[in-house]
Amino acid sequence: MSNVRVRIAPSPSGFLHIGTAKMAVFNWLFARQQGGTFILRLEDTDIERSSDEFAHAMCEGFHWLGIDWDEGPPFGDVPAKGEYGPYRQSERIPLYQQEAARLLDEGKAYKCFCTKEELDAERERARAEKRPPRYNGKCRDLTPEEIAAKGDAPYSIRFKIEEGVTEIDDLVQGTVRTNNSEFDDFIIQKPNGYPTFHLAVVVDDGMMKISHILRGDDHLTNATRHVLLFKALGYPVPAFAHLPMVLDENRKKYSKRLRGANVLDWRTDGYLPEAIFNYVVLLGWTPGDDRELFTKEELIECFDINRLGQSAARFDMKKVQWLNGQHIRRLSVEELQDRVLPILRDAGFDVDSKPPEWLWKMTHICQEKIKTLNEIVPYTDFFFQEITEYEEKAVRKQWEKEDAPARMRRIRQAFEETEPWTLDNLKASFERMTEETGENQGAFIHPTRLALTGKSVGPGLFELTELLGKEACLARMDQAIEYVNQLGVHQT
Repeated sequence: MSNVRVRIAPSPSGFLHIGTAKMAVFNWLFARQQGGTFILRLEDTDIERSSDEFAHAMCEGFHWLGIDWDEGPPFGDVPAKGEYGPYRQSERIPLYQQEAARLLDEGKAYKCFCTKEELDAERERARAEKRPPRYNGKCRDLTPEEIAAKGDAPYSIRFKIEEGVTEIDDLVQGTVRTNNSEFDDFIIQKPNGYPTFHLAVVVDDGMMKISHILRGDDHLTNATRHVLLFKALGYPVPAFAHLPMVLDENRKKYSKRLRGANVLDWRTDGYLPEAIFNYVVLLGWTPGDDRELFTKEELIECFDINRLGQSAARFDMKKVQWLNGQHIRRLSVEELQDRVLPILRDAGFDVDSKPPEWLWKMTHICQEKIKTLNEIVPYTDFFFQEITEYEEKAVRKQWEKEDAPARMRRIRQAFEETEPWTLDNLKASFERMTEETGENQGAFIHPTRLALTGKSVGPGLFELTELLGKEACLARMDQAIEYVNQLGVHQT
């Protein structure tokens, strides 16, 4: 095991966002590639917004993506594990208070008795004067006597910003230099004794011996504050990598309101976790060649933290669908069957009355066609229910022709004469029709598909015809012929 220790530290105040998932994927890959440790930590000190329900939803999202953690809180059947817990900030409040008190004792922080009203008034003055709202340092130099005179007045604790320049060698952004004067003395502990984000995250990272912090570049402005706190507390400063946020297809920040912002939306919509994992990696990392399709094992092997990108990537739904289709093709038929049969059951189809060999063939003939697992329903529903309607556009194209009734009767006759009812014999029957008429095979395949499935697209015609069986196919051809006759087109 290497000394690499990384973490993902979401706030359980909502679902697992795709952007958070991206950061988790990179941290997890880096830990696995380096033989290091991946930690899940829940930043749940925001009592009003955090909940166990959201914490569970986040953990479920990680679990679905296949992101396991070496240290973290309990989830489902997974017990709490790790030597640096607890791994929920709400259970670590005494540690933050201890470290805030130490900074006070060492003169690196001070008590601030300014009221909310005073601070609000100061911000309003700053806005009116068109200057950045900054704390004016009113309480920074209070004497011990002045502090004692405050008695039991509530106070926050502010960190003292010292003069100088802070330099961060970011693995993605490069060297970032910031003059400390750009920051005012920020609060690290609120009057209620709860830490602010800045103190809690640094104490956690320091005490959990985090070696690398890979997070969104929206935290880049926080990095200077955090480095100052790391140094003041005497913790080793981790290496930083601030990664671009995920953009939607319109190149805007991926809003929580958009479909797919919630990682579990992809599960609901029939996407494979392998595909979403694969795609999220490509939103901020390049392999150095033209490859786009990876298993997790392949990604672990070739992941290189030095190939993380600095530019924000736009979400591309077509690419996600393509990748999902490719990962579906990579599954064994048995694996795909295990994933699609529950979907068919949920749709109300009696799959369990079908023989195992039949179900295997049904899955097999769809594997090269479907782009999502959910597409198994429209690609196979005709196997489990009668045809009650036909696709309008296909009807106009295939059946609203003068020769349609005769063509449909010819196809039915070919079915009648096919014996035994096998894939090869069905193909041969259609080949004979094309040879006898001189027409292309599509002239017979398309109207037949419409008759048997009610649709213009689906699995291979001969494969689905064989699975439907001769009796069902003849009955559906009779139904279709009657429908065509009722269209009112005169036979020639």
